[in-house]
Formats: sequence, C-alpha cells, structure tokens
Amino acid sequence: MSATAFHVLETVQRHCALGLRFWDVAAATSQIDGLEIDVFPVLRPHLRRRAQPNLSFIYTVPGLAGLAAFEHADVDPPAAWAVPLRRYRVEVRDPRGRFLAIAFDADLPVRGIFHWRAPWLSPPQSISLPTESGSPPMPLLDRIPLFSAPSRSVPEPLAAIYAQLAFEDERPCAWALLQATIGDAHGLGLADEQGRVAVLFPYPAPPRPPLTSPPAPRDDFHWDVQLTALVQPPASPAPSAVPPIADLGDVLRQLDFPQRLIGSLDSPASDLDPQPLEYRVPLTVRTGAAPSSRLYVSTV
Repeated sequence: MSATAFHVLETVQRHCALGLRFWDVAAATSQIDGLEIDVFPVLRPHLRRRAQPNLSFIYTVPGLAGLAAFEHADVDPPAAWAVPLRRYRVEVRDPRGRFLAIAFDADLPVRGIFHWRAPWLSPPQSISLPTESGSPPMPLLDRIPLFSAPSRSVPEPLAAIYAQLAFEDERPCAWALLQATIGDAHGLGLADEQGRVAVLFPYPAPPRPPLTSPPAPRDDFHWDVQLTALVQPPASPAPSAVPPIADLGDVLRQLDFPQRLIGSLDSPASDLDPQPLEYRVPLTVRTGAAPSSRLYVSTV
C-alpha cells in the first residue's frame, strides 16, 4: 500500500471577537456549563447571537453583527485587532436555576479572555471581591462573577444563609449584596428582584479539638456570623420598576456602600447581632418582631 501525500493548499483563519470565563462565587470554580449567553449591539437587541462553551469552559460568540469584516479578515495579529471598538450588551442566564441572571456592556473586539472593568472608576479598572477563605481579596481579572439564586441546591459542603432584604419603607432591596463574615472568612450573595438572597460559602476551619485518645468525632461546630448589606440608599422618588436583570456594574458598585441591618423593630430599633451558624444547618435571618419574614436594611 502506497502512502498518499497531502498538501495544504490554503488555510482559513477566523478571529474571535469575544471570549468569556465565568466565576461561581459560592463554589469558587470556573467550570460552569449550561449557561445561555446572548450578545448583541446595545442599540440593536434583535441581532442576538448565542455563545457556546469550549472544553475549557470559555464561551465564544461567532458571527456578531457588525464584526463580520473583523472575523473574516485575512491578516495576522496584531493587524486584525486594529479596528474601531463597538459596544455590545452581554446577557447571562442560567436555565438550570443555579445563578441569577446578570448583564454588562463590552467593547469589542477584545483580544484574549474578556477582562471586565468597573465603569465608575476613572480609568475603568478591575476590582476585587472578598474571599471565602481568608485569603487576600480576589481580583476579578478575566472572570465574570455569577451569584447563586435563592432556590439553588446547596453544593456540598457549603454553608447557606438565607434572607429577604427590604428597606424600612418596605421596598425590596432588589439586586443588593449581602456579605457574611466569620473572622477572616467571607461569603457574598446577590438578592433577586424581590430581595431574596442566598449566601453560599465554604465553612471556616473548625476550632481545634481537644486532645483525646482516640480523637472523638465531632459535627457540632458553630460560629457567629456577622451580616452586612451592601446597597446604595433607596432613590427618592422610588423608581417605577425594578430592572428585570441585574447590571454587573450597578451590582458591584454597591461594595462601597455598607449598610446596617436591623435586628429588632422595638423602639429604639437595634442593630442585628452576630447570628449563630451551625455546621450543615441552613440559617434564615429576619428582623425580630417584624410583621413579615423580612430582614430590614437601615440607611440612616
């Protein structure tokens, strides 16, 4: 049998305008599949394209409206990237119900993995999230954070804290952040449009057990957790409607606006005390003596 020689006559080169990597804030992983990601020009939302993940969990979007010439350009980098930037909107949803939907703007094309930068900073730059394990704050860099939906099944072995956040005038704290702190460990959750929030995060290291022989097994660990709302004071007058999807910039800007939580409505109202968190026991927090199950946020 004779070998057949093949000769490459030509190669087809395509440039990718956008690559997205996501970050599960609760489980601290970028291995996330099953997302529905639509990308479209900000002024032409009907020209949507759906992103697809590769084996490295990077989502790419071919065929974006307005970027055909860039994608099919028959030139090598860096010449291919020397084109005017266009603004696109990215909407991220999870049909499996693990994460809350979120949206953000992106100027495309972008080389490499997309790096989200805080638009309220000048110049726009990366910001950091509190870590779950006492490490230094984690810069987002090339990872887009995703926050757990209140109905998400709790991945083992994470702690779970639930609440329904509301301002004192009964308005829900839509798209507010709730931070849980135990010593140097942190958890961060995002409220939905009704103020319902789940903070899922790894348990801190258990206290050192007493020396016994043989060591006695224990699962009765507990901690005191401090909760802080991160939300801008309510606008006056109230907006006519809550945005149907959280904007990533609006969400993360709230990291600079810590607010007190109300523990009791007795006169005078008192701040929320640290809450007891038990190992493998979900914690639901509410304002005492409130007419509902809400946890009220004070902006005074």
